[in-house]
Amino acid sequence: MICFLVFCVFSCYLIIRLVQRYVVISRQLHFIEKIPGPPLKSKILGNVEETICPPADMPTMAYARYKEYGSIFRLWIGGLPLVLVAEGKYAEVLFTSKCTEIKNEFYRFLYVWLGQGLLTSRGQLWQQRRKLITPAFHFSILSDFCEVFINNTLTLIDQLHQNPDGTLVNVMTQMKLIALDNICETAMGIKIDALKNPNHNYIRAVQDTSTMIMTRMTKPWLWNEVLFFLSPTGRKHWLDLSTIFELTDMAIKNRRCMREDKENHLRRESEEFEGSRKMAFLDLLLEACEKNSVSLSDEDLRDEVNTFMFEGHDTTAISMGYTLFLLGNHPEIQEKCHQELDDIFQGSKRKPTVGDLQKMKYLEQVIKESLRLFPSVPMLGREVAEDMQVGDYTVPKGALLSINLYNLHRDPKVFPDPDKFDPDHFSPEKSAGRHPYAYVPFAAGPRNCIGQKFALMEEKVVLSYILRDFQLESEHGLEDLKISFALIIRSQEDLNVKFTRRKSCQSHGS
Repeated sequence: MICFLVFCVFSCYLIIRLVQRYVVISRQLHFIEKIPGPPLKSKILGNVEETICPPADMPTMAYARYKEYGSIFRLWIGGLPLVLVAEGKYAEVLFTSKCTEIKNEFYRFLYVWLGQGLLTSRGQLWQQRRKLITPAFHFSILSDFCEVFINNTLTLIDQLHQNPDGTLVNVMTQMKLIALDNICETAMGIKIDALKNPNHNYIRAVQDTSTMIMTRMTKPWLWNEVLFFLSPTGRKHWLDLSTIFELTDMAIKNRRCMREDKENHLRRESEEFEGSRKMAFLDLLLEACEKNSVSLSDEDLRDEVNTFMFEGHDTTAISMGYTLFLLGNHPEIQEKCHQELDDIFQGSKRKPTVGDLQKMKYLEQVIKESLRLFPSVPMLGREVAEDMQVGDYTVPKGALLSINLYNLHRDPKVFPDPDKFDPDHFSPEKSAGRHPYAYVPFAAGPRNCIGQKFALMEEKVVLSYILRDFQLESEHGLEDLKISFALIIRSQEDLNVKFTRRKSCQSHGS
């Protein structure tokens, strides 16, 4: 009798939930079907082609849909309504509306790595952390980080000088290594010497973790956490995360010890931490906690440091790699950059100052144009908390509103000849009057990227050093490039660039 009652109660609960879900889906479909998009052959599976689309084909498919249906269109993916936008006026709604403050469902795949860090947290927790972390990116702090960028770049330049003239270099690989050296030292105060030790376990773990998260996003059968982590693939994913956490936890323990006993910390530093006496992001975060009487556990600190590592490593490396590739395809633009640098340094080999970096106006235009064509994070998404108006359409509560930056930055009304690499797109004259949300490589609004000035400073240091010493020539043209979306925008092939020393290049230290 009791078993029968339990069965009846469970059956009623299940029926009620199914009815509730049916009502929600029916209501969402009522609005979604009014938005342009590919035919819904199945209202259960939705747009099957998009659901099973691998990351390698996603850019081509997304761009094709954009060209076919315009700057706002919808997809229905396994019961999830998805509205994609790619125009400044729509981007403004996404970034500024109170209805779109919550990151969408797919960000949950990052929780196991980034926890409740600044990227994934929401509400009051996010506001508290943002307020706490913002001072760490003050201009004066970034100026201190500049020395780290310079020292690691000199190591890179020395390595490049050891190659025979005309050597093909996989620029994406090299940029990932130097970006990792920079971020480990500035975020955690750790020197891992990735440039000298490219097979470091941490490097492989970060790469594999990033790829697996994107794979899970595009394969619904991997969405269930329990089933995924019981699988061989899931167990490997957890081992990669453990490798990442091990380094982060070691850094947190070390920096806490240093703050507790400042007089003796140098004696107790391990060889791996040798030379890491400058303030790192982790130190600044601990100091901010003390000043504001905020208590963060080791797990909280790990979430924030891992978030900074994730957002400030691969993204910056990708941007620098594409910039070098594009310059290698456009010698006339490359020479304009070199001329600007020659005007600043007058042929000397001195280290750049912060003032020098501010004078690199044309190089900054080049970096911005590279980010226009290849935004490091090509897609951003929000969950719609209430029915909201986007243009002429109502996007229903519970839908996912996503912006495709790859398409947004190719709006021909804003960027004529949008597939052409043209740094003059960001000249003062052409930038004047442009919609403020037509170009958003670092997102926008309250949840914009807190580290964008950090990234720009790092890129100017690394790229200026390379351009002062080398002429670049890419092995392949822009038309040969095949990209994929894997959390960040990746090239499916190596980006090989020929490095030839300039005739005026003299040995370092002169």
